[in-house]
Amino acid sequence: MKTNKILMAGALVLSMVLSGGMLTGCSNSATKDTKTTEVTKKKEVKTIGHKSKDSKSLKITNNTGKKITVFETKSSSEESFSDNLLEDGDAVKNNEERTLYYVVKENDKLDVKIGLQDEDKTFVFKDVDTEDTKKVDVSLKEDKVNLDVTKKDGSTATLTPSEDSAKTEDEKKDESEVKQEGKKEETAKADSSNKSNSSESKKDNTASTTNASSNKNNTSSSSKPSNSSDNNSGSSKPSNSNGSSSSNSKPDEHTHNWVAVTETRTVVDQASYDEQVPVTEMKAFDICNDCGAELNSATVSAHVKDHMINDTGNGGWHTEWREVVTGYQTVHHDAVTHTETVTTGYRCSTCGATK
Repeated sequence: MKTNKILMAGALVLSMVLSGGMLTGCSNSATKDTKTTEVTKKKEVKTIGHKSKDSKSLKITNNTGKKITVFETKSSSEESFSDNLLEDGDAVKNNEERTLYYVVKENDKLDVKIGLQDEDKTFVFKDVDTEDTKKVDVSLKEDKVNLDVTKKDGSTATLTPSEDSAKTEDEKKDESEVKQEGKKEETAKADSSNKSNSSESKKDNTASTTNASSNKNNTSSSSKPSNSSDNNSGSSKPSNSNGSSSSNSKPDEHTHNWVAVTETRTVVDQASYDEQVPVTEMKAFDICNDCGAELNSATVSAHVKDHMINDTGNGGWHTEWREVVTGYQTVHHDAVTHTETVTTGYRCSTCGATK
């Protein structure tokens, strides 16, 4: 009788072990599919710019039909754009989606500059409102880049570049040269006017000196005795008139033509920092089908047998693949900066005086 019980218990253990192996095979197949899906999900979207604690993100898709080789941003209150956020050799391909990281000051909006491959011009978009924006598509219409903005509520809007942003660098250079020539002409006219006023002032001073000398002579002659009192009176009148002319004649004052003196400074928006990024890998774990305990090769048989003897389960186990942190990697983030043009004073273009 005891022998029969032992044989029955052995057969039961053997059947449970075989069933556990079959479950493990099925579980391994399902786990492989899960692992493949996880690897696919981990395929990351490329970024534009650097992520920081103060940065915001936005989904950007290139639908221009060309590569985007220039992408610059700035806060709307800042004067100049940042350096190109696309590193050398990097370009946003057509139909490619990227995550843009940007920083704007409080109460400011975003300014964007975009340039296409083999194009001698860039397109500037001012005061882009990114609040509640779901995504932005970069499109090309009539040789001009547009931003097609989709809000989170489903509404859309198309933003066009500012009027002067689509001009080529040569056109901008020509306009700058014309403005400089105009300033030179105005300065030359001011210099000529100042010299003319100075010359007139000298003439007035010379005339005043001559009149003063004449007045002295007239006064001297009028002091001599004369038979006619009318003649003495007549000779004194020109003296009074010339003296009045001398006192009223004054040289014109120089008018300063103040020109701003500027310098370019680098401003740090975000200091460089190091980030500890976890390093993970997938590991297999044997899990009891009855109680969910983690098992290993040394404890599987004893654990399953314990459930069978104590009638606390059906026995068996399966394998699960889990992502486990095995260490950390240090990732360095460079400082985020921009340049600003600052007025440090003023200088007169005519005489060189400063203030």
